[in-house]
Amino acid sequence: MESKPTGDDPGSLAAAAASFPLLVYDHGEQPDNSQTVLSVADGSSRTYQLPEMRNFRCLETPQGLVLMVDTVSLHCSLWNPQTGEKTPLPAMDEAPPDRCRCLVSDTISSTPDWIPDGEAPPDSLVVVCDFTRPELLLCRVRGSGAAAKWVRQPYDFMGLYEVPGKAPTARTIAEIAAMQGLFYFLMPRGVVGTLVCFADDPEPHLELVTFDAPEPTIASDAPQVVTLSYLLESCGELFLVCLFFLGCGLERVEEVGAYVMDFSQNQWCRETDIGDRAFILGPGHFAASCPAAEHGLKEGCVYYANDFLRNSNEFHIFDLKEGTREVAGPTQDFLSLSRKPFWLVPIHPSV
Repeated sequence: MESKPTGDDPGSLAAAAASFPLLVYDHGEQPDNSQTVLSVADGSSRTYQLPEMRNFRCLETPQGLVLMVDTVSLHCSLWNPQTGEKTPLPAMDEAPPDRCRCLVSDTISSTPDWIPDGEAPPDSLVVVCDFTRPELLLCRVRGSGAAAKWVRQPYDFMGLYEVPGKAPTARTIAEIAAMQGLFYFLMPRGVVGTLVCFADDPEPHLELVTFDAPEPTIASDAPQVVTLSYLLESCGELFLVCLFFLGCGLERVEEVGAYVMDFSQNQWCRETDIGDRAFILGPGHFAASCPAAEHGLKEGCVYYANDFLRNSNEFHIFDLKEGTREVAGPTQDFLSLSRKPFWLVPIHPSV
C-alpha cells in the first residue's frame, strides 16, 4: 500500500497506537525530517514529521519506550510513542555511542521473585550497552540526589576477539534482555551472564553472576554453521532465537529456532509452539516479544528486519511451527535512510 500523509497531527504517532508494532524508515533531517512507518499487521504505511526525532538521538527499546537524547544539550527523556508521554531523565555527559543498544528494566509494577518479602526492590534502570567498547551506561528512572545521573560501568569479563595478524580487541555485550529486574546476556563459550542492581546501592551498579548453558546448534554437513543469536523476555520467560546460516555468506537463513531457558536445568530447550506470541528482531541485536492476535500478527512467528548484506526495506516472517517463511515490506523503495529500518513495539505491560 502506498504511503499516505497523516491527518490532523503529522507530528504524533498516537493515532497509530493501535497499529503497533511499526517498522520505521527514518529519512533523516533533510529536507523535511520525515519518517515513514509501516504497520506489519495490515501493510499500511504513513509518513510523519516527528519532533521527537528532530535533533534527537533516539534509541528504541524492547519495552516499547524510546530513549531520546538531545544532540546539543544531551538532555534525556523516555518517550512513549503510543501516548506521547515523556519521563525526564538526567542529561548525559557525552553523546551516546555511535553503535549501542538500550533496554529498560522494571521492578516497580511487579516486584521480582528474587526480592525477599518486605525488602524494597531497586528502581527501574535504563541501560545503554556500548558496542564500541566494554562499557555500560546506567541511569535510575526515578533517581534523586546523587543517584540522579548517568553512571559509566566498564567491564572486562567478555574477553578478547583474537584474529591472527591483528591486535586483539575487547568483546562487548551484545545479546542482552531485561527480565524481572535482571539483565541476562550471552558470554563466550556457552556461558550466560546475569547483571543485578541492588536497591541499597548509592548509585546504580550491576553485579555479575554466571552459569553454563551451551548455545544450540543444528546438524549439518556444511563445513561451517554461522549463528546469529537474539535474547529476549516473553511472558516472564527468557528466550533465545537463533538464525542459522550455512557457511560465511550470510545470504540465506537456513533455519530459525526459538529456545526457552529451563532454569532448573540451566538448559536451552527448543520451542516450536510459542502460542499467541510473535518475536520481533531488528538491527543492533534488537529483540522483543509481542502478543500476536491483539496486534494483528501471525502467531508463533519470528519477524526479522535486519538486512545487513544489501539495502533492502523488506522483513522476513518465519513460522516456527510450520517451518515456512515469507518476505514482506513496503511497496515503495526508500533509497536514502539515515539509519537501518527499526522497530517500535507495543509498550510492555510492566512499564
